[in-house]
Amino acid sequence: MKKLFFQVFFVSLFFSCKSQLSPIKMALDSSNEKISVVTKNISNHDIQIKLSIINDKNQKKKFKEYNYHTNKKNYFYPASTVKLPITIFALEKLNENSLINLDTKFKVENDTVTTTMRKEINEILIMSSNESYNRLFEFLGLDYINMKLDEKGMKKSRIFHRLSTENSSDTKTRKIIFYTKDSLVIEYPIIENKKLKNLNLNKLFKGDGFIDNNGNLISKPMNFSRKNYLPIDELHHLVKLVFFPEKFKNRYKLNLNKEQIEFLKQSMSSTPKEIGYDREEFYDSYSNLFIYGDTKEINSTKIKIFNKIGFAYGHLTESAFIKSEENSFILSATIKVNNNRIYNDDKYEYDTVGFAFLAELGREILKIIESK
Repeated sequence: MKKLFFQVFFVSLFFSCKSQLSPIKMALDSSNEKISVVTKNISNHDIQIKLSIINDKNQKKKFKEYNYHTNKKNYFYPASTVKLPITIFALEKLNENSLINLDTKFKVENDTVTTTMRKEINEILIMSSNESYNRLFEFLGLDYINMKLDEKGMKKSRIFHRLSTENSSDTKTRKIIFYTKDSLVIEYPIIENKKLKNLNLNKLFKGDGFIDNNGNLISKPMNFSRKNYLPIDELHHLVKLVFFPEKFKNRYKLNLNKEQIEFLKQSMSSTPKEIGYDREEFYDSYSNLFIYGDTKEINSTKIKIFNKIGFAYGHLTESAFIKSEENSFILSATIKVNNNRIYNDDKYEYDTVGFAFLAELGREILKIIESK
């Protein structure tokens, strides 16, 4: 009888402990090859993961938090995920002038395109357009962007530059011209922004070499101390601000109206086809890594994903609010895939390792949460 008691006790203890295990750890322990190919050499991949499971009992939303190696002091290149705060701050700056809105036409000085904020934000969040990001960068300016990051509680985040353009690090912006319906022209003048101090973080010097702007291999680590930075904790925090503003009361409040918030959410969950792109070339899962990163189809109407992805220099990152019929959670992760340790050579294992890993990570975590 005594023996039976201890058997029952230890079995109960085992399952109790198992139920308390981090879903992240459980997912990383998966035997699925898309996970195990990474975890067997996990130190090579600089993985950071953050998970917030939303508990909605009694209509009082609470977060159950899990972290895996998140560290704001360990640098990784955030790539296009920096576009999410830029879209939010552009909307906030629009609200500072009652004469302009999402659909007011505008043009950047010396640009060939006349556009609207609605179009540019869709291009950023759905297609990850660098050109659209750069237009909003000109509208905001470095001083404004980094002031807003601090204001939202994103103290380690820093934006230094535009993306994929010759004047990427120029601190001077271009003039912006808005055209209102009654032909009134509103100009935002050139901004002379201050030069930021170099980042002071771990892992700023990466790899064994890099390809310079002239195509030469430089056999020393690449210096990222003047590159954009958006740590996983702070990217995750921003997604919370968008979807759960009530949890922060008046702290870090987004200065957006209801229509703008709904537009932002819609844009974060739309497919390229919904804004006019050819489905054959720009498939439905084009902007997704979690769950769908290794397929071109979104095969479930029961899962809704609101997200921003980014990949460059061998770093893949995503932050997403994911809803199923029964559960919802926020998942943010980054992984490095650069076996040859050379930067800027476009030889990264995105297709063979990174996309598959993040897709399976999303599926495993969803499965674990759904099973509880």
